[in-house]
Amino acid sequence: MRRLTRQALAAIVLGAALLSGLAAQEEEAPLPAPSRHGEVFSRAGDEGRLVARFLRITTMTEDKSGDSTILSSPDGQTMLIDAGVPDCAGQIEADLKELGIGRLDAVVATHPHIDHIGGLAAILASHEVGTLYMSRLEYPTKVFRAYMDMIRSRGIKIVYLEEGDSFSFGSEVKVKVYNPEPKISYYDGYPENSTQFVNNKSLVLKFTWAAASMLFMGDVYMPREIELSEKYGAELKADVIKVGHHGNDTSSGKSFVRLVSPKIAVTIHDGVASTQVYKTYRKAGAAAYITFLDGTVKVSGDREGNWSVVTEQDRASDFLK
Repeated sequence: MRRLTRQALAAIVLGAALLSGLAAQEEEAPLPAPSRHGEVFSRAGDEGRLVARFLRITTMTEDKSGDSTILSSPDGQTMLIDAGVPDCAGQIEADLKELGIGRLDAVVATHPHIDHIGGLAAILASHEVGTLYMSRLEYPTKVFRAYMDMIRSRGIKIVYLEEGDSFSFGSEVKVKVYNPEPKISYYDGYPENSTQFVNNKSLVLKFTWAAASMLFMGDVYMPREIELSEKYGAELKADVIKVGHHGNDTSSGKSFVRLVSPKIAVTIHDGVASTQVYKTYRKAGAAAYITFLDGTVKVSGDREGNWSVVTEQDRASDFLK
């Protein structure tokens, strides 16, 4: 029999120890949290309720994925608000397919930044659309042109919205438009350095069904929040808010959050943009959610304003409460 050298024996002992350690680590590693994906994307129980699914969308780049929300009216109409960056179109299409949505009764483009309309051209190409709602803001980019070209090629009806307009979502839900102001004035050199300008032209929409309400803020900044607050006051109060500008501290001023006084605040983002904004909503009494931590968030309400929330996943950490 061949004798093992001291070095070989030591190597065997070391290898066994390493394997033992790895096994111990595997035993101690926490199991992944159970997913509620099936529950979030089941339409069972949606009938007769106002439902919003705030989607967790992701991209392989360092750029943010953007916003996208799927709404269902109490009588079964469907609406898509924004569609993230182009890379996210496939994810949104998969979510629509899982929900059994082939026709979109309405599509809303809150404003023409790539992280809001980037995925829309692909989705418009593959889905029948009833009406597309957008502002008249022009934005001379390749993505915007492709989006507009697709609308024209598909013959989709466009309804341009501005402050003071209203429309219906299904037979019972009323939608009021608070932004942008009529007659948009462009500055010399537009669109250079136009990030804040474009964000402040976002569609701001309030959905109202009997005693239930939802407010979508687009990417509006604090100065415009203040202007809207001074003009409309308590009319902006809402049970549910889609947090403005992905939860960044450019938006969600304390006085504005107190005015809206939401029960539920949902941020669509790839990370936590501002812990202070999150805490502002919590201090105002809202249950606050972030798609980065909670996955897709399903919010469902009845006509009396009673709401339920289902998140796709539990949080792996409690650093935000």
